Amino acid sequence: MRPIQLSMTAFGPFIGTEMVDFTVFGEQPLFLINGDTGAGKTTILDAICFALYGQTTGKEREAVQMRCDYADDNTITSVEFIFELGGEQYRILRVPEQTRAKKSGEGTTTQKARAELWQGSDDETVLVPQKVTDATQKIEELTGLLVDQFRQVMVLPQGKFRQLLMADSKQREHIFSQLFQTQTYRKIEDKLKQQASAISAAVKEQRNRKEGVLLNAQLKTVQQLVDEIASLQPLLDQSEQKKTAHTK
Repeated sequence: MRPIQLSMTAFGPFIGTEMVDFTVFGEQPLFLINGDTGAGKTTILDAICFALYGQTTGKEREAVQMRCDYADDNTITSVEFIFELGGEQYRILRVPEQTRAKKSGEGTTTQKARAELWQGSDDETVLVPQKVTDATQKIEELTGLLVDQFRQVMVLPQGKFRQLLMADSKQREHIFSQLFQTQTYRKIEDKLKQQASAISAAVKEQRNRKEGVLLNAQLKTVQQLVDEIASLQPLLDQSEQKKTAHTK
């Protein structure tokens, strides 16, 4: 996944709209987010994770809690993330559940959570119109990662990398198999195991048939059977000749 642009409105410490243009880094695969404590470094990672999965990078921060406390009631908290994956460009807009001013009259109302997902750049195709669960499911299909796996391998704020290192071997195997798309090789391995099992069963069946034939013929080896057949061949030829003569 290559991030292209991130836009945050009334999200975390940002009262208005803040935009991060990742294209300034060019084709560099790694970049560092640096700044003073409280400057919003983790918020950038939270915004990316929230846009994709509707959750933040840490379980201690719920998505509904990410609305800026100082934002105007008329300003809707939202995050828009544009990214490239597998040679395709995607844009996702996600809005958490929040309280906002009524469009008409006084007072406030509850803004329901929604998510929209598009594919393409110039001519976009709508993949998800607004349903949150559909957007999350589609992101999981595209990335091959669940939110916890994404947290561990894609966004690792403030020492979170240690959690990946401390994960047991089974967890790491599952994470890296998703990350490096090893499912194809697993399918090949399973197919070869099935073929090997079928061949083994066929060999066992042939061996049982051979032993049954030898037992019925009261012989011990295949060579003895070959010799016995060879010795009986003249009698068989004579019988065939007699049968032919009798038919005529």
